[in-house]
Parts: sequence; structure tokens; C-alpha cells
Amino acid sequence: MKRYIALVLLMQSCWPIQPGSRKNGEFLNDVVRLDEFNSEFDDYNSDLPYNKSGHTYLTFSSKRDRKNVFNLVSFPAQFTYDKRLGLEKYNPGGVQYDSFVDKGALEGMINRANGTFNVFGPKTLKFGYDIQSDYTKRNFFLFYADDSEGDMQIRYFLNDDKGISGPFNFDILNSKKDDGYPSFSYAGDKIYFSSNRDGNFDIYELSIPRKEGEQVTPESLLHPESYKLRKVEELSSPGDDKCPYFQDGMMVFVSDRSGGFGGSDVYYAKLDGEKWSEPVNAGQRINSANNEYRPILPAQMHFNYPLMIFSSDRPGGKGGFDLYMSGLTKQ
Repeated sequence: MKRYIALVLLMQSCWPIQPGSRKNGEFLNDVVRLDEFNSEFDDYNSDLPYNKSGHTYLTFSSKRDRKNVFNLVSFPAQFTYDKRLGLEKYNPGGVQYDSFVDKGALEGMINRANGTFNVFGPKTLKFGYDIQSDYTKRNFFLFYADDSEGDMQIRYFLNDDKGISGPFNFDILNSKKDDGYPSFSYAGDKIYFSSNRDGNFDIYELSIPRKEGEQVTPESLLHPESYKLRKVEELSSPGDDKCPYFQDGMMVFVSDRSGGFGGSDVYYAKLDGEKWSEPVNAGQRINSANNEYRPILPAQMHFNYPLMIFSSDRPGGKGGFDLYMSGLTKQ
């Protein structure tokens, strides 16, 4: 028992939480512009992996390098707890804090993914962290979509004991139209993504049957023996519904459906068993008269509310789309 308590205290000491009002994850009501990461060019489609030791990597699509197309960029990042919660660049000084980027795997995958075409919607994935599994082999995935062949196609890289391999096409999700933004349930039984295969963009769900206690492996997730694919009608509208992100029973996405504040707005819905709640507009605190895009809910254990990062081309930023951060809903 003493050993367990000591371990818990040691784990808690890793979180970069300072004394004061933020130590219990006080709800972030403000919309904070992530200026250290934004540029005068469009920046959106972010990914923030599980924050293992208080330090992580913010990966997103940006036009800062090639100017006319989106490519992926990534920066070490850390949360700050001053007058309000912030996210800033971090220089680890040669120390690698997070095993998912060991030996530069993330940077190597990004370099291989980028090109003279658009690269959208990065999503990192690691079994045992993002997927419930006792899979112990080295496994780190980078999912994304690019239009190198015309339409957006979902692809991925793998870093394992043999090094980086890929890119591979995620064939069970792709069609002859635009497909992107895969997001995974922790149980490994559902994959959500968006596609315009039926005309407008809609959110789709791929369900993989799982037996109780079954170990989820990369093979059973990426190449399941059986699965069902459906459009999620409960979240659909006559407009474009895009960029789904699923975390802890909550789905966030963007839509230009009627009744919003202008352009594309952030919406959210909750999954209770197999039933979705009615989508809710995130409100004028988050949405603007301009466009909001690709919200994510990073899995950060030291917050007691869903923290959201999203993009917007609202006035006041550095230029084009910029990255922002705020709390989504209070618990």
C-alpha cells in the first residue's frame, strides 16, 4: 500500500501544476489565442497527444513553409498556469520526455508526409495510451489526409521496433471522394471520420465488433475481419458537418448548418450507450461571425473538464486561421 501511495505522489509531481487557482483544473472560460504557435499564414488542424510528463508536442497543418499548400509542423509544448491557463513552446534541452516521439519518430513521419500538396488533420495514436490495450510492442501512429492524388485520402505512418514505415492508405475509410479526420474510441470499437462521398460533408462511424476482454491490436483496428460503416444521421444536417473528434463520450465537430453565428461553428454531442444527444452549438463564447475549424479534445488527465483547441479566422489573430484554446463545457 505504501508503495502504491508513493507511486501516485510521484506521478502527480510530474504534472506542471503550480499553486493557485489552476491547480485543480479551474474551468478555462477565456478563449486563449496560442500566439507562440500561430503565424501570419493559415494554421489549423491541431493534434495534442496525451501529456505524459507535463510536456507534449503540438502538431498542426500550416501554410507557413510552402505558402500555397498546408503541410504539417510540430513543436514541443507545455502548459502554463499563471493568471490563466496557457500553452507555449517548450525547449526540452535535449531531454526527451514523451516516449511517443522517441528517436524523432514524429518529426520523421512529418517529413515523409509533407510535399507539394495539402496535408490535413494529423492524429497521433499509441496503444495503451489512446487505445485500451495491453499491447506492449513499440507502436506509434501518425494519421493524416492528403490530396496528393486529387481527392483527400486518409493515410498513416507507423513507428515500431523496425523504425518508421509507410505511408499506408487507410483503405477501410477511404472512398473516391474526400475523406479525412479519423478519430478513435478508447475501446477501439469505433472510428469516426468525415467524408463528402454522398454530396455534402457528413460524419461517418465505422464500428468494429469486440468481444469482452479482447485485446485490441494494431492489426485488429486497422484491418478488422468485419465492420459496419454508417453515416451518423443523428449528427447530420443539410450543410457540411466536418472534423469529428471523439474523446470520453463527447464528440466535437464543425458545421455550417443554419442557426449558427456565421460560417462554420463548433458543435458538440454526447454518446450515451449507442444513442447520441442532439448536437449543441458551443455558443457565442467560442463561436464567432467567422469560421471555426477542427476542434479537438486532448486527453489531459489533470483537467477536470474537456479542454478544447480549435482554429478560427476571426479578426485579431496573426493572419488567416489561428489556433485557440478554451474550455468546452463545465463538468
